[in-house]
Amino acid sequence: MNFKAGVIAEFLKGTVDGDPDVEVHDISKIEDGTPGTLSFLADPRYEKFIYESDSSIIIVNKDFTPKQPILATLIRVDNAYESLSALLDMVAQSKPR
Repeated sequence: MNFKAGVIAEFLKGTVDGDPDVEVHDISKIEDGTPGTLSFLADPRYEKFIYESDSSIIIVNKDFTPKQPILATLIRVDNAYESLSALLDMVAQSKPR
């Protein structure tokens, strides 16, 4: 199942920094991100990975300010942890039983 950044941002009531048409088909840890996956950054201890990650989309808190260029499309939300949880629930409910 593929999801576009714009659709994810709309569902999460967030904003897109980057390409709203980029698609993802899986979720990965930010440090293990690969093209086509979505990751998230909520804990500042993991910030170094956002600059190295190959994830296509990364969910971040609205107040996140990058210190270096980031290749991924960012989705800015109020709370990255809660947003990822809501997204996981939505994906689980959309899968056939």
